Amino acid sequence: MKKPSAYSSLLLFLTLLLPCQGLLAQSSSFHVKVKSGLRQTPPYLVKYYNSKDWEKFYAEILQFDYDPKFEYDIRILKRQNGSHSTYTLAKTITKSLSENTAVATWEVGENYVNAQSLGKLKCLQVKSDKRNKWEYLTSTIQGFDYEEGYRYRIRVKQTKQKDTDSVSYSLIEVLSKERANELPSVAAFLARFKWNLLQLNGKDVSSSKASIGFDAKNGTIAGTTGCNNFWGNFAIKDNKISFLHLASTMRACNGINIENDFFQIFEQKQIQFDIAEQTLNLYNDRKLVMIFGLERE
Repeated sequence: MKKPSAYSSLLLFLTLLLPCQGLLAQSSSFHVKVKSGLRQTPPYLVKYYNSKDWEKFYAEILQFDYDPKFEYDIRILKRQNGSHSTYTLAKTITKSLSENTAVATWEVGENYVNAQSLGKLKCLQVKSDKRNKWEYLTSTIQGFDYEEGYRYRIRVKQTKQKDTDSVSYSLIEVLSKERANELPSVAAFLARFKWNLLQLNGKDVSSSKASIGFDAKNGTIAGTTGCNNFWGNFAIKDNKISFLHLASTMRACNGINIENDFFQIFEQKQIQFDIAEQTLNLYNDRKLVMIFGLERE
């Protein structure tokens, strides 16, 4: 049998080597940070070395045991086989857990509100799943592109800063975004005037200097009981009006105090109303309980 020449042996060696080199050329690795607090993966939220914001990574990362309580810094091995790519955890560089970090689901109101008592003129209204109560948020939510006129459900990471009581917030994901109902044209009429309280439960209270103003564009109200300032939102449907997310200052009131009766009416879920000539009339179970007179500017 004839021995293969040196040239033939070299060709055979290169023939076997080149496919291996091709396979090696189809493998690469890259480094990402993986955000904590995700309920379901994929997609993951990741940052590449040149990323400013979190981006969605839709592929499964094999051998990566993700725990939402941790934030990761990892290296991923990518293998390309034709048009198909697989991603495998190559190395976990860091895995950090912050004891002062929590994840919450919030409902966010459709309008900014004024929280004068908190020293903030523009606040978000938020309500958590754990506390069924609207609260004012004076801090910003990093990464949350809020747009007025929409009601949101979002997941938020809350991080308490070390050695302080301050808390920072960052958006994990937007669960839903729905346009809120627009107010009817009667709201625009109410917004044209300041409304001074004339009667409360059949009694003349015009000397109390209580009043209310409407902002039809933002669906908000602001006023005074004659002692404390109050603010919140309002909604109108047919002949019913609701006052929502009410808050007020907490000054002690001397003299005639109408606040208890005032807020007891305003906190009813739906109040009937009508506008007769120059008065705004509110009814509870068809009984006239408040009369406001318009004040022209």
